[in-house]
Amino acid sequence: MRLPPVLGLLATLAAAALIAAGCAVQPKLTDKHAVYVDAWTKRNNPEVYVEPLKAPPVPVSALIAPFQVTQDIANAQELGEQLTRVVWQTWTRDRVFPKLLYEANLRNASTPQAVALARKMGLDVVVVGKFTYVMSGGTRGDSGVSLTFDIIDARSGERLWSMAHSGMMQTGLTEDYVIFARQNRMPAEPLSAITGTLAMDMGGPVTNWNYGYKAPPPAGPNPPPPAAPGAPGAGS
Repeated sequence: MRLPPVLGLLATLAAAALIAAGCAVQPKLTDKHAVYVDAWTKRNNPEVYVEPLKAPPVPVSALIAPFQVTQDIANAQELGEQLTRVVWQTWTRDRVFPKLLYEANLRNASTPQAVALARKMGLDVVVVGKFTYVMSGGTRGDSGVSLTFDIIDARSGERLWSMAHSGMMQTGLTEDYVIFARQNRMPAEPLSAITGTLAMDMGGPVTNWNYGYKAPPPAGPNPPPPAAPGAPGAGS
């Protein structure tokens, strides 16, 4: 059975648009095409509870300790270390701090102990946090992550930043378009993908503070348009 020319053109254009958006198409001879779209992390903006009033005179260096998983789940400590490494790698990539060290040996340490070690190492701040919610559905179920972190001054012990964020990734969402079906495609490690996205969101405000970025001043009023030739007030 051949499609009418208009439907055939629509199918071709729709498939081309989805491919350009980062999709995969599975053509079938006896059934409609399956178009797979990479799943994305659904989230709102990070919640900022504490933030500094001004930027540091020079960018500060940081020590990050393994975040704790507060849920009563198997291998919580190992999972916390794994996801904290994702935060560390994301912030290293985004240059949130010019120097950011991850110390796995601090997984059982208290916040004062982490602060003391950072001070001994000559670092300026300590990042400590918690994963308050972790739901792992793998590639066949929904996944979600919630985390909080504090950034603490290593000299004074003052809390400079306190933030929280959460996100989820859904699978199994299929949209039937008669000619083709659109379905989400999960990443190999959804928890790492979600955590990386949340870390990127939370790292933005910290980066702006650390490097002293300032919002540009508001634009002034637009100048009046030039007068038309021959109009009163126009130049000769």
